[in-house]
Amino acid sequence: MRKAGLMKKIWSEALPFVARSPEMKVAWLVGVLRKKSLTSIEIAPYIHLLLTEYQYNQKNNRRTDHDSELNNKNNKLLADIFADLPRDIIVQLLECTEIYDIPLLLEIINEITVDETILILKKTPPSYEKRPTQVFDRVFQAIHNCGDHLLAQAKTKMQDADEMPEHFTSVYERFQEILKDKEVLSLLFPQAKMSDS
Repeated sequence: MRKAGLMKKIWSEALPFVARSPEMKVAWLVGVLRKKSLTSIEIAPYIHLLLTEYQYNQKNNRRTDHDSELNNKNNKLLADIFADLPRDIIVQLLECTEIYDIPLLLEIINEITVDETILILKKTPPSYEKRPTQVFDRVFQAIHNCGDHLLAQAKTKMQDADEMPEHFTSVYERFQEILKDKEVLSLLFPQAKMSDS
């Protein structure tokens, strides 16, 4: 019995990250976060790989073959695994995740606190990003999908603490206009399905 456990441990450590199951990938990330053996910048690509696989499965879930069923199962499994993670690990994952990957991560987590929202809102795209507004729009929409009042609550808390990120006010106002436009369009065209992106 001990030998089997040792072999399993050796195998799991030798297996490349991309070849691991969703459980093994998350377990590896949790282990690295707990040990603090890698920096946030070093962990970010692994989170990206996990989320890219999730996104690929989402895009292919309309198919009806065996692979599609497996993809759906893996994504549900990943959401269930994330639902069981301790909150401190979720916070660390949010800290390590690049701004581009935040919408996908929030789709899996689906529930965040105001403090976690603030942590996300302080992230900015790199200086070479040509369309930072689009990046912010996706992040704001992902936060809004987690809770209608999260952005407003985060805004109030950041204002009270005098910790407002430089980009926040203009992006927030723009996003409020987008929400109003969507509301008006949904009233005018109730049959039309509004996209979140």
